[in-house]
Amino acid sequence: MWNDSPTAALATPCRTLMWIGPRDSSEFRECYALAESSSLQIAYRYSIRDALERPASTVDRIVIARRDRGAFDWNQAIQLIRHSVGAEGVILLSSLCEGVRHAERFAIAAAVDAMSTPLVPIVNAAAWRDVVPAWLSGAGLSGAGLSGAGQETPPQRPASKMTVAVLASCLSAAEPLLDLASIDGATAVWLRSAESQRIRNIDRVIWDDSVAPFGTKAEWQIRMASVDTVANASHAWIATCPRVHQAREAEAAGVELVLSKPHSIDGLVTWMRAPRGSFLSQRSLAQRSLQRSAA
Repeated sequence: MWNDSPTAALATPCRTLMWIGPRDSSEFRECYALAESSSLQIAYRYSIRDALERPASTVDRIVIARRDRGAFDWNQAIQLIRHSVGAEGVILLSSLCEGVRHAERFAIAAAVDAMSTPLVPIVNAAAWRDVVPAWLSGAGLSGAGLSGAGQETPPQRPASKMTVAVLASCLSAAEPLLDLASIDGATAVWLRSAESQRIRNIDRVIWDDSVAPFGTKAEWQIRMASVDTVANASHAWIATCPRVHQAREAEAAGVELVLSKPHSIDGLVTWMRAPRGSFLSQRSLAQRSLQRSAA
């Protein structure tokens, strides 16, 4: 069967990445730029058939980008990943592919069973930041928040106890995040609004879209400044299917992590345990690559 949780994990940074499908659309452009800047070399193929007819050597990562709900050959996609010895593949679905996981579930299952291949990771393009950066850096898909059943993300304990604020309109929305935030002994608090000043010196701020809907860069800056944080605080925004331009506005204001509901638990834990700026550095790689391409 297929799933969003593959069991395999690579342990080395990306050498050769094969990107198949669109790369210039707004939903794929930044992901492609990061892939290009994070790999020793990249092999681009415009279609799965093109990739099968023109195989590349020493490929260890494969990204198949799907633009819409048009005809898609799952047998060829799985065959390509299966025949690339030692490689892992990820299938990125754009927002125009909504519903294909359910509508094409039998075709997916038949292709996977026919090739006797492991679980196939399928990721919404809007959530690529949750998965791809860690995957390319060598953490493997389990370290990227796509761990399989029975696997755990290797622990990375924070250097010191932190205070994590969860901003949500109601306790039912905040409670799962509060439990998650406190797993390493951090002090987790729930705030109904950013204007609450009862908690000071906050290290991590998690914004739920029930309190923090889409905003411009300026609106996000005002929103973030209203919380009493330490100087190097990190912010994350969790929203229902945020669009590319919405995520960019939040990131431009300094939000380190944007997660699309339903989000990966491991992805949020990795962000909370990571040093300040590690997610921003991944985006700067992508932005520099885009600037080089435009030059």
